[in-house]
Formats: sequence, structure tokens, C-alpha cells
Amino acid sequence: MKKKSGSINDENNPNISRRRSRNQVEGRTHTCPTCLKSYLSYPALYTHRKLKHMGNNNTGRGRGRPKKDQNENIIEKNRYNPINITYFAKEGRTGKTTPKEIDECIDNAFLDLYIDDENIKRNDARNMKDYQSIEEHPFLIKFKMDNHDIYKNVINIHETIDKIFIDYLNKMSVFCDKKYFTELIKFVTLFREYINIMNRRIDNKNNNQEYTDINDAENIANYSNGFINKFLYPKGEDNDFFSFVKDESIDLVQNICYWMYDNNFTPYKIILKDKK
Repeated sequence: MKKKSGSINDENNPNISRRRSRNQVEGRTHTCPTCLKSYLSYPALYTHRKLKHMGNNNTGRGRGRPKKDQNENIIEKNRYNPINITYFAKEGRTGKTTPKEIDECIDNAFLDLYIDDENIKRNDARNMKDYQSIEEHPFLIKFKMDNHDIYKNVINIHETIDKIFIDYLNKMSVFCDKKYFTELIKFVTLFREYINIMNRRIDNKNNNQEYTDINDAENIANYSNGFINKFLYPKGEDNDFFSFVKDESIDLVQNICYWMYDNNFTPYKIILKDKK
């Protein structure tokens, strides 16, 4: 009986074309500028962008050439979206920090935050604790002693905030250069400080235990507005004592909180209210 053309018995026939696998990497030269996913053809890219980034509104247009983007500024902002890892793709942030370099970044972050008289005065104004050495800092020394395994997944959704912060920093280290990663460590450490300060005011009997060391991140979003508008920028100025630009601080705290939401550490999405 004659075999049908295209049957499984013809798998070695070089004249028969076959569908390309969706897992095929080679030839994916069409990249989405919003989420950086790549596709084998422009029509596939266009369909992705229409479904994922342009909504499902029916414009009444028929088939034909794709409609040109109306607002290049929106595309530029989405290109470095703070609610996902594309935020770190911007020049001045992007790169990679090795596990060995992470320890150096931790040391530099501690020095920038806690050492010298000016820093101590600044930290006192924010009611932060004073640390003379990194060994005294319960979070940074824990982070330094970690093995920085970027492939390890924290699967316990009720893990402590400190351990979740460490996991976040380890995961983001592969997207940041050393300089920016040091700033990221400082920022996370300050966010942690604010959370603990607020809970020390609530629970004066528990000063020996850090809130972030014994509690999960379920309510982490509740602290985001206060951290920006009361701790970093209490008078609404664009630059605070810690030399972070306000817009970038807002983006960073969104990145942290959305990462926790995406990984099921909190059921709440963040909504920031920017005080002018």
C-alpha cells in the first residue's frame, strides 16, 4: 500500500516542510518592546502585542497593515515597566552581579547607610537603629551569610519578610550591575527599616524582635505609601536624605511589592498615592 505524503513515516524526508516548535529559539528575531518576549515572525509579534498590550477593543478596522503606535512615550515607559523585571533593562541598571560580588555590594551598602557621623545624624532623624558593624545588622549579615542561590525558590508563602527580601535580592542580582545592585540593597534595607520602625511604635513590648524577622509579607503593600511619603520624602521634596530620586523610589517599591504579589507572598496589589 502506498504511503501518504506527510505521514509520520516520512519524517526523514527533507522535502516535507514542518511546523516550527514554539520552543525553538533560533530565528526569534522579532522582539516585543514592552515585555521583551521574542517571536519567529512579525505577524506572531503583532498578534501578541494586540492581545497582551493593546487590549481587546474592536476598532472596526479590517485586516491589513497594523495600526501604528500612537504614543511613543507610553511604549518607552512600558519598556522599563516597574512591575516586572524589564524595569532593570534600562541603561544604568542592567548587568549582572555575581555571588562573589554580592558580598562586596552588601559591605558597600552598609557603609553608605550607617557609617560616618553625618549618616548617624540622618538615621537618628528617621528613628533608625544604630549599627557599628555589619555583624550587628540582623538583615545584612543574614544576607551576607546566604549562599545567594538564584535558582532556589521560596515555596512557603508564609516565609518571613527578611527571607523573602533576601530571595528577591538574589533573584534580581542577575539583572543589575554592581553599582545599581548596591543601591537596590540599600533601598530594600531602608524599606525593611521603615516596616520595623512602624511596628516598634505599635508593639513596644517586642523591641528585641524585628517584625520582619518573625512575620510574613501578606500586608507588605500597606507600608508602601508611608515609606515613600513619610520616611523617604516627608516634606514632599524630590531628593531625600538617602539620595534616591523620588520617581525611581516609587518605581522600585512597586517592583518589590509586585514581585511579592506575583510569587504569592501577598494577595494585595500596590496602589501608590504620590503626595506633592
